[in-house]
Amino acid sequence: MKLKKTISVALCTAASLASVSAFAVDKDVIAEQLASQLNASANLNQQVQQIERSHTPVLVNTFLSSQSVLSTQSIGTTTEMWLYLPSDRALSDDMSDLIVAYPPSGDEASWTEIEGYNLSGEKVSLDVDQEPSVPVLVVDDNGYYAMKDSVTKLNTLLQKNGLQKKASLESLLSTQASAATGFDSTKLTKVRAKDVHENWIKGPAEAYSLVTGVLTGNEPQVIAVEMPYLDYKKTDYYPNQIVINWSKYNYRAVDMLMYEHDSGTNYKDLVKVLVTAVGAAGTLAGWAPSAAVAEITNRVITAMPDSIYTDDDDFIDACYTLERGKTYTDFHCSSNNATISMEPFFVEAN
Repeated sequence: MKLKKTISVALCTAASLASVSAFAVDKDVIAEQLASQLNASANLNQQVQQIERSHTPVLVNTFLSSQSVLSTQSIGTTTEMWLYLPSDRALSDDMSDLIVAYPPSGDEASWTEIEGYNLSGEKVSLDVDQEPSVPVLVVDDNGYYAMKDSVTKLNTLLQKNGLQKKASLESLLSTQASAATGFDSTKLTKVRAKDVHENWIKGPAEAYSLVTGVLTGNEPQVIAVEMPYLDYKKTDYYPNQIVINWSKYNYRAVDMLMYEHDSGTNYKDLVKVLVTAVGAAGTLAGWAPSAAVAEITNRVITAMPDSIYTDDDDFIDACYTLERGKTYTDFHCSSNNATISMEPFFVEAN
């Protein structure tokens, strides 16, 4: 009888693990496990404070107890959590009314409710549009870490598909100094966006840019740059980040397209669309470089997903004709959604 009971428990555990073999298909199970672990915690408030005060979202794999039925292999490497705290609540308040929730799957426009668990293990529903009055621990696999991973993959795909190449040696040697001593760049010193197209459950924006320019013969050069600090609308950020490496381009002007990373984008398919769009009208050889940059940028914008109808990467703004060696102060991009300040910066070799 004891052996039969042991076998039964083992089968139940195996079934549970099988049901969560990939985080993306069962966020519900992970939310329930987190709620259970926090409910059993002797220092709930302290744990919640640690999550909130983390510089970046906390990876679920580093937080779940080793006694959890979920193995580290069953949770995505970019699965994270962050705390939504109502404006009238403080971290020192009692957190026993905490809810653990997750963004629904599918297109954002089709969402009807947010599902989650209270610390008693009961299933609860939250309003999609109305910010909740209780603290919510949000579990997501399309946030900060997924964005960084996506930008790396996007650049790799752009390289493999011919939309990102090395600039010619002649271009490198014609810069202010040779490649051996350093390179010219442009730093983003300040940025502000009126809207980053995120509701409360999706939390801070995960932004990135596509910097578009040309090489010799007006071959397209498209480079993705992550902007993980651009979290909230109507907020000034001072990243001091190098966003343009001029040694990667053959001409002295580029455009910068800003996007907010979302869950619906398949970057492999996206790059295929970009390759088709950028090359749709044939070669741009013979065009004035400035006109070629503008044409490539327009084709990229047209090819990117339409965020009005899908939960794909949301367009923030387009900053046109950014010139090498030029300083920009509170420069308004084309849609007047993003305002940026930039300055030239020479990166010296070691």
